Amino acid sequence: MQRILSGLAANGRIAYVVAQHMPKNGDNELLLRLLNRESRLRVIEAKAGDLLEPDLVYLIPSGSDGVVQGGRIHLLSPAPEHFSTPSVNALLASIAIDAGRRAIGIILSGAGSDGAGGCMAIKAHGGLTIAQNPQSAQHAGMSSAAIRAKVADELLEPEAIARRLNAMFATGATAKPQAAFSVFPSAPDRHLATLLQSVFQTTKIDFSSYKEETLLRRLNSRMTLLKIDSIAHYLAYTRQYPGELNTLQHLFLVSLSSFFRDSQAFVAVRKNLVELVEQKTSGQPIRIWVPGCASGEECYTFAILLAEILGDRFAKFNIRIIGSDLNPGALAIARDAVYRQTAFKETDPRILQRYFEHKGCHYKAVASIRAACEFIAQDVVSTKAPENLDMVSCRNLLIYMKGNLQDQLVRKFHQALLPGGLLFIGQSETIRPLGSTLFTTLDHYHRLYRRKGN
Repeated sequence: MQRILSGLAANGRIAYVVAQHMPKNGDNELLLRLLNRESRLRVIEAKAGDLLEPDLVYLIPSGSDGVVQGGRIHLLSPAPEHFSTPSVNALLASIAIDAGRRAIGIILSGAGSDGAGGCMAIKAHGGLTIAQNPQSAQHAGMSSAAIRAKVADELLEPEAIARRLNAMFATGATAKPQAAFSVFPSAPDRHLATLLQSVFQTTKIDFSSYKEETLLRRLNSRMTLLKIDSIAHYLAYTRQYPGELNTLQHLFLVSLSSFFRDSQAFVAVRKNLVELVEQKTSGQPIRIWVPGCASGEECYTFAILLAEILGDRFAKFNIRIIGSDLNPGALAIARDAVYRQTAFKETDPRILQRYFEHKGCHYKAVASIRAACEFIAQDVVSTKAPENLDMVSCRNLLIYMKGNLQDQLVRKFHQALLPGGLLFIGQSETIRPLGSTLFTTLDHYHRLYRRKGN
């Protein structure tokens, strides 16, 4: 932090918020003195309700998580699932929502993997992510985790991070930001539009209402791999190799999942599922839809959650958990129900032992859990939703879509749910004003909602 702050110049454009891992009773004053000693900008302790101002550095105090909402800092009690506080993930995810493509996430030296999830949220909203080059980090865990998750746009030394931020904005009242967030800031829109039309003609999947920033970042990764320097040249490549359009479609729809992902969110989900199930009688259906299910971990998570809630009554209900996705490889894994150890990093060992059979280096879901789940190849946008649902879990899909398509899907979820049904979305997502007319908020932090109306 000192190496960065010593190189930052005031430009009237950037406010900085720092989440530095500390013990709950950490010495905030000592850290402030150390940072201010080297910083060219003023470093202050963040207070609840502080309005972010440019050229100030706000330090989240020990014992609290810090988030940004409406351009202000809010201090929260640390969530149990956060192994380190202040949580970098919580901070960056909130900035992603609040600032969108104006957000910048920076991961520095530190142990563990905190920050990778927050960077994923920032990338999904079109912002920029930077990780410290692990070779220059005393503890390379956090930056390496961001690299492994493929959520770091740039790898830089601390001094180079300062130069990068300084260079992004010119000095002066009339200054405008330089191109920093668009991967292809000078690419003609018609080239991307033509490419998306080609993808649609080949795959029947329409990406025209997906956020361009997200599509461009993934396209950029593919072009870099193929050593192609422009969208126009990539279009020529797809004409020579038409199968490339299918490859690109799968890259646009990245499939990532794990069991009990964001485990604390499932505490809130379980509480509300208990209330929902209590209104059911034996033999009645319990129906859950997981669009964009990837390789099925979330579907099986819900099956396990219901098994834990119902106990011996599990077999007496007609439980149907429907997972849909467009990735045939991911769906094949889901149907096999065989997973590596890494898929269970947030799973209670007792759950793993109770509901999975050990198969060498892998684990296979037991028959009763597999029987509760079915998987179908389906486009959540263009095809009809399952009906009479008790719950829809659609996490980290809306963030890839423009507002009109988000509204279309939220309306579809409302129509598919029974009265009082539950909607569960990703922590980096919102249901927008339309969604607020269709759903009641049950847990804002964990993005859990109940359907309004009969």
